[in-house]
Amino acid sequence: MAQKTQPAVNISFADKFIAFIDVLGFKNMVEAAESNDDKLLREVLASLKTSGSVDARNRYEQYGPTVCPESLRIQRNLDFRATHVSDCVIVSAEISPAGVINLLHHCWVLVLSLMRYGVMCRGYVTRGQIFHLDAEFYGTGYQRAYAGESGVGVFKRSADERGTPFVEVDSAVSEYVEHCGDKCSQEIFRRFTRRDGDLVALFPFQTLQHTFVIGDFWGRKFDRESERQSNRNVRKWIADMKERVLALVDATNPSAVSKAEHYVRALDAQLAICDSTEAFLLSMIQR
Repeated sequence: MAQKTQPAVNISFADKFIAFIDVLGFKNMVEAAESNDDKLLREVLASLKTSGSVDARNRYEQYGPTVCPESLRIQRNLDFRATHVSDCVIVSAEISPAGVINLLHHCWVLVLSLMRYGVMCRGYVTRGQIFHLDAEFYGTGYQRAYAGESGVGVFKRSADERGTPFVEVDSAVSEYVEHCGDKCSQEIFRRFTRRDGDLVALFPFQTLQHTFVIGDFWGRKFDRESERQSNRNVRKWIADMKERVLALVDATNPSAVSKAEHYVRALDAQLAICDSTEAFLLSMIQR
C-alpha cells in the first residue's frame, strides 16, 4: 500500500516582532541530571515548555490580548506563536501595539520564572521576516534574533564584555513602541524595561519590591505590621533568589562569574529598597 504523504506547507513569510531566548548554564544542568540530580533541569524545562507551548496562542484565540486589551491589534490572536526547542524559546507576534507588548510580556514572564530558580537567560527581541508555524520557523528576522542573542551588550561593564545575561530589545522594536501612539503599551514598556544609553533590555528585577498604600484603600485599612511582614517576605524571596544564582555559578569560570555578578548587583539593589521600606515603616511605628 502506498504511503500517504503530507501536503506541503505553504511557506509564507510575514513581518513580525520576534524574540529568541536562551537559558544560560543549560549544559551543566544536563550533566547534573545525568548524575541523578535532575530537579533543576525538570523545573527549567517545565518553564520553557509552558512558555513555548500553543496554550498562549489558544488563550489569545479565545480571550484576545491579556496585556493592554484595548490597544490596536490586527488579529484577535495577535498571530502569536511560541516554540520551545531544547534550551531556547522562539516567540513571534504581529506588528501592532498589542502584538509587541504581549510578546514582551511573554518574554518578561519567562525571565522572571527562571530567576526563581537562580537561572539566568539571555535573548534578543527584534523585528523582521519570519515564517513561524508551531515547531517550524524560518526567515531573516529569526536569524537576526538568533545572532543577536550571543552578542547582547546591554549593561556591560567593560568595553570587551560580550554576552551579558539580559534580553536586549532591538532599537527597531523600542522605536516602534515610542512612536506607535499607544499610551498603554508605552507605559507597560517603561515598566518592563531599563535603558542603558542607546540600548534597552527587559528588566524584571525592578518589580521585586513591596508596595503599599497608606490610608483606607478599597475598604482595607493600612496595617503597618502586616506591611512589614509582606516586605520581609519579599526580602526573603529576593535573598533566596540571589543565593540560588550564586550556587549555580562555576567559580572557576570567569565568564560565568561575570554574568552572575550582573544578577547579584540587580538583586542587591532590590534588597536595599526592601531595607529602605522597612526603615520607613519602623519610623512610622515609632512616631
